[in-house]
Amino acid sequence: MGFRGFKYLSWVIFFTFFFNGAKAQGGLCPPNLDFELGDFTNWRCRSGIVNSPGGVNTITWTTNGVIPGLHTIISSATSGTDPYGGFPELCPNGSSYSVRLGNGSFPPGRKAIGISYTYAIPAATTVFSIFYNYAVVLQNPNHLPEQQPRFRARIIDLSTNAPIPCVTFDFTASSSLPGFVPSPANPQVLYKDWTPVTLNLSGYAGRTIELEFITTDCTQSGHFGYAYIDVNSACNGAISGTTICQGENSITLTAPFGFQSYEWYSDVSFSTILASTQTLPLNPAPAVGSVFPVIVTPYPGFGCKDTLYATISIAPKPVSNAGPDVSVCQFQSVQIGTADNPGLRYEWTPASQVSNPFVSNPFAWNNPPTPGEFIVKTTDLLTGCYSYDTTYVTTTAVDTALTIVGKKDFCVGETIGAILSVKSTSTAVQWYDGAVLIPGATGISYQPLTTGSYWAEVTQNGCADSTSTVAISVHPLPLASFTVDKDTGCITNNSFQFSNASSAPDNSAMSHLWKFSDGTTSQLLDATKTFLTAGTFTTELVTITQFGCKDSVSRDVHVFPNGVPGFSWDSICVDRPMLFRNLSNENGSAQVNYNWNFNNGGPVSLLKNPLPVTYTIPGTLDVTLKMVAIGCESDTQSVTKTVVVNKQIPGVRYREITVPQGSSKFIHVRDSLVGNSFTWRPQIQLSSYSTRYTEFFATGNDVEYKIDVADIHTCLTTDTIQMLVLKKPGYYLPTAFTPNGDGLNDVVRPYLVGMKQLKSFSIFNRWGTLIFYSNKEGEGWNGKYKGVDQNTGVYIWILEFIDNSDKKITEKGTLTIIR
Repeated sequence: MGFRGFKYLSWVIFFTFFFNGAKAQGGLCPPNLDFELGDFTNWRCRSGIVNSPGGVNTITWTTNGVIPGLHTIISSATSGTDPYGGFPELCPNGSSYSVRLGNGSFPPGRKAIGISYTYAIPAATTVFSIFYNYAVVLQNPNHLPEQQPRFRARIIDLSTNAPIPCVTFDFTASSSLPGFVPSPANPQVLYKDWTPVTLNLSGYAGRTIELEFITTDCTQSGHFGYAYIDVNSACNGAISGTTICQGENSITLTAPFGFQSYEWYSDVSFSTILASTQTLPLNPAPAVGSVFPVIVTPYPGFGCKDTLYATISIAPKPVSNAGPDVSVCQFQSVQIGTADNPGLRYEWTPASQVSNPFVSNPFAWNNPPTPGEFIVKTTDLLTGCYSYDTTYVTTTAVDTALTIVGKKDFCVGETIGAILSVKSTSTAVQWYDGAVLIPGATGISYQPLTTGSYWAEVTQNGCADSTSTVAISVHPLPLASFTVDKDTGCITNNSFQFSNASSAPDNSAMSHLWKFSDGTTSQLLDATKTFLTAGTFTTELVTITQFGCKDSVSRDVHVFPNGVPGFSWDSICVDRPMLFRNLSNENGSAQVNYNWNFNNGGPVSLLKNPLPVTYTIPGTLDVTLKMVAIGCESDTQSVTKTVVVNKQIPGVRYREITVPQGSSKFIHVRDSLVGNSFTWRPQIQLSSYSTRYTEFFATGNDVEYKIDVADIHTCLTTDTIQMLVLKKPGYYLPTAFTPNGDGLNDVVRPYLVGMKQLKSFSIFNRWGTLIFYSNKEGEGWNGKYKGVDQNTGVYIWILEFIDNSDKKITEKGTLTIIR
């Protein structure tokens, strides 16, 4: 079945026996019950296949022994956090090792993974308790219950083959399991954090018990189940801090963590409650032999209620031995401490500078020059009493600094080669070329004479070390050489081709630097050079090998002056004289001859600055100027430019414009006519006579204006406009107008001459819809109705006004929109 779309349920199982907050091989528990050997010694490991025939979850064991990836030891150095629950993979009770049973790999494949430990509780045992924490990681695909991933944990009394109650669990993946919360990494994943369970097995003295843990995937091969397990081997009580260490006068009793409630009593009569917390501080310390019971109650459904007893004892502190102070050469380690005592636990500081901070005699190292202080804390695992001791490790460093004076790579003929030197404080020196000892080279300094790899072995204060290796090379000089395609040229055509002919005797890679006497350079293999001025120029080629060896060679070339032709002209119009201007650069030539071809059907001009030229036909044509400098006769320079001969735009007559006497009207030159000079003739009744836009004042008679417009090409166009002045009393309305936004006849309005008052001005379309109305004199219609341009066509107008005799006059007519 597929992974996508199913629910997941996380469980993690941790079984822990608590003793003084630490793991120990002591008390009544057998060897490696706690996995503290870092392996599965004394544990039985199995693997197999899970199925569900007939609706029953059934395991078939197929393999005995550890299967990597399925039976996994997790150490403090490699542990992380579970990807679903986010809790530590290593049990947080101070142990160094835990176990992961199964995994969350895909596809799971119907795996069944189990481990078990068989132990005979000694017959004389009076106190034997088991404490464990658990949680579980199961994927929940919502199969039938017998098909789901699951986890099983139980302790079996082998005399009856019956599981012991309270500590036996069979968890089947289900979204309804109590005490579980959604995983923050995936809401479809549920997990339960550590939950403690306690069971007093003192009544099982003389019997053999078996601890068994099993994880299985789903029986459909698509979903996983796995668990974490850890067991503490101190089985003769779970309360830490019961021992009064010699020289101390207070203790703190600590019950196992994670229970729902704690009840501490002053004695076995259970008459007085001292505290309801996990810890019970006692100051001053009670008498030896005093007993303090504590009742631990788990969360509902997760274990058995139990009573633990803390019996107070006294013990001496263990002897801590960090070993004598020692000295060691740099980059070497030295063993510190003393022989191991199995009943003690060791913790070294700093932990990062010892091979193992939890053994009695680790190897230590230090960085000079300050002596390293190493402190060992030695703890008695049964009593919890501890002591400290300190040793110092002094590191002697060899100063291997190598000084280089001169060049490591040098060339034949150079007098300064490399001199290698070590510190004068060295008591012994031996120089080497690669792996070969150089006989007699035992001084502080050494000067290599041949190519090689040189280093020295240096001895100081009884410690020896080697310097870095220096590669020394002696290289031959290259031979610089080049040819040039010509040795003379004109300033306008003097591209010289320099061909590199350099060589290197050792065939090493070469770089090249061309240095020209005009200050420019090139790093190409071959060079192409054009000089910008006349004169004699020197070209030098410097050839450098990859090792810095170089040679150079040079030669001269000559450049004669020549000119660069150029000319300009004003804009040209048909039948108007045009002047061409010579802009050539003669570059100091002694004499220059010119030849103009105007391409207008006339003769060429040999003048430097020709006479004015007139073109009679509009269009485009090429004008060519040639120049020849003395000394560069074979290198005639010419330039051809395309000249545009423009034609005047024909003049037009504008529509007549009628303006009532006493009023004014803005008029302008047509927008399509481009110009940079405007002249209105005659110069009467206008606000301006030299601009595109002007205002006409109807203060006199009719006027016909001529408008001369000159463009940038000197072409002249003359337009005509007739202005009519309406003088007799009455009204005036045009029969047509052009509301196209060109500033001419864009608005239609009635003009009243000699009348008293405008009453109304209305416009109707051909369907009788009123599309414009105004009773304000001077206000007109712009050809729009409700902001929309009206179509070309005929419209009806009605005009009402009061004449001089106070009579109301109504006039009607038609008006045409032209677009």
